[in-house]
Formats: sequence, C-alpha cells, structure tokens
Amino acid sequence: MSKTNSSDADKRKHKRRPILETFSVFVVFDKKGPHRLNVHDVSETGIGFTVDVEGETASDFPLKKGDEMELSFYLNQTLSIPLIVKVARLEEKDSLRHIGGEIAASGGKGLPAFRSFLQMLDQLAEVAQISSPK
Repeated sequence: MSKTNSSDADKRKHKRRPILETFSVFVVFDKKGPHRLNVHDVSETGIGFTVDVEGETASDFPLKKGDEMELSFYLNQTLSIPLIVKVARLEEKDSLRHIGGEIAASGGKGLPAFRSFLQMLDQLAEVAQISSPK
C-alpha cells in the first residue's frame, strides 16, 4: 500500500468539484461488490472516493496504483454512468482507503455523460440556492 506524500496530494490540473450533500452520488465497482462507495470530489479528469476496508485483508481487496477498473458512477439510486478509472493515488487511514482515480484515456462510453454532469454542477453552483429542510 502506498501512502501519499504532500507533493502528489493535489496533482489534478482541472478544477475539483466537491460533491454536494444534496446529491446521492456514489460509485460501485465489481472488485468491491455491490457496496456504495462515497464520492468526495470530481473533475474533468478524475474522481476521489473512499472504500471502507475494516475487517478485510489486503488480499480481500487488492488494489494498487496504476490499476484500471470499470466503475459505475451513480447519480441517484438507479441512474449510473459507466467509467473506466485508473488508480492514481491510494491512502489508507484507519479502516478507510482513500482512492484518487484518473478517468482513463478511453474513459469508457459514459465519459460524455460524466462531463455533462460536471457542467451541470458548475451551472448549479453559480445560481442554485440550497434550503435547509424544515
């Protein structure tokens, strides 16, 4: 398991968009089974998410920098975008594994839809108002 040092902690050249709590965004990929993995941020070229590895050994969920994986980026409970992501950063803290992934060069067939979602996030951030539940 490689740990991140401060020099490579923020190498993305594109604007990161923290995921708003008002969205039910998560990712799922086959290596981890049907578990919903929390997404922290997205950009045109990458995605950051967390995997809970409590009670697992490294062989239960092998993953290393450079691995490519197909994942489903869920916008809600039923609507997902297929993406191909290459692991660029791994950091383990307590029982959590923080993963920074680059969208692979091919990106998968869902790449145009993913980029459209990012554009929508940008437009919402400029004009939307989020109200607290009453």
